[in-house]
Amino acid sequence: MSGDGGSPGQQHGGGQPYGPGAHGPGTQGPGGGPGYWPGYGQPGGHPHGGWGQSPWGAVPVAPKPGVLPLRPLAFGEMFSAVFDTVRRYTGALYLPLAAVTGVLAVPMVVVAVLLAGRLGDAYNALPDTSRGEEPTGDQLWALGWPLLVVFGLILLLGIVQYVIAGPLATVVLRAATLGRRMTAGQAWKEARPRLGAAVASMALLYGPLLVLNVLLVGLAVGLGTVTGSVPLFLLLLLLSAAIGVAGVYAVVRLAPQVPVLVLEDSTPKAAIGRAWQLNRGNWWRSFGLTALVTAIGRVAAGVISYPLSIALSVLVPLSSVDFEGESARLQLSHGTMTAVLVGYSLLVLFGTLATGPLVPLVNGVLYIDRRIRNERLDIALAEAAGIHFAEAYGYPQAAPSAPAQPASAQPAPSAPVPPQPGAPAEPGTAAEPSAGEGPAGR
Repeated sequence: MSGDGGSPGQQHGGGQPYGPGAHGPGTQGPGGGPGYWPGYGQPGGHPHGGWGQSPWGAVPVAPKPGVLPLRPLAFGEMFSAVFDTVRRYTGALYLPLAAVTGVLAVPMVVVAVLLAGRLGDAYNALPDTSRGEEPTGDQLWALGWPLLVVFGLILLLGIVQYVIAGPLATVVLRAATLGRRMTAGQAWKEARPRLGAAVASMALLYGPLLVLNVLLVGLAVGLGTVTGSVPLFLLLLLLSAAIGVAGVYAVVRLAPQVPVLVLEDSTPKAAIGRAWQLNRGNWWRSFGLTALVTAIGRVAAGVISYPLSIALSVLVPLSSVDFEGESARLQLSHGTMTAVLVGYSLLVLFGTLATGPLVPLVNGVLYIDRRIRNERLDIALAEAAGIHFAEAYGYPQAAPSAPAQPASAQPAPSAPVPPQPGAPAEPGTAAEPSAGEGPAGR
């Protein structure tokens, strides 16, 4: 079938019926359902039915006021909508996130500068392995703990970026779906009130998974070291891996969590339950779209940052190579290590900034698709955009029939018979003037 999605009532996309009367489970009528978006109130249904309704059962092309056609979405349409939103609303998406990233970069640069000297000294103190010398545990720890602090801080700042990008991308997608303009200031103003709820929602999702995995890995290492029991060690590692797999399933299943939180003004706990129910039977589709968009985004960010990484490698001067005997060993000064550490950290932050809005946009598109399929959100969105489905594409409307007139009790008057020339006129009627005569009194 063509891109119009098929005739009303056909199976489309995920095998979900749509068309007039094709309401999914839990729906409350056209455009309704548990979520009250758009308008932050109960959206009304269109009196003429749903998408694709016409007097002859023909199917018009779905309206597309913004980046999404208002009908059940195909995989390629959802993929295109993500990057169309990035292209059309670049400023609204990235300017607030870039400002936040700039603020977050300050403590990261400070920490990198403070630890660069220690890291450089620890690296220079390592023995030459080419001569058969092995580093001690203290030497490895002196090298490792500054790196752990820097990488941990980068990870924490990346999480902060992701949490902020969630509500920000959702409010931008709301405007992009209806084809409305949005500035960076408007996007930040609408997203800011939901940041606290987004933090709580992410903590409810990722917190238990992280705690369980840390406990199991720590328990496995501790018991394996103390008891020396290899089977117990492997069992705990397998349990940790199983929890990780379950966590991946839960995260993908709860993809619409932040859109529910923002667009339906829900609480964090209620958003988790609503997202779990809304995304039922859509796991592989959600996983595939998220993985594809993430991979393409990272490739694009890598292509952009590649010249910066080349420039960063040039910062290591050749004069820092120390020739000792037959081997050449790199000796890093404090200045060189500081430049390398700060540059690498900023490069990682730039990559997370470039790809930060992509996954939240995927989650928002999945949310809209699920609500269109199950709750007829397309009708409410079309009404919010000022579009009426049946009359937007030249399909004639059924004109309202005029009320029937009551039949008269008297017979209809017959047509008047012109009088014959010379015949006397009937009493009470005026004689017809002959040709050439004007009206009486002239």
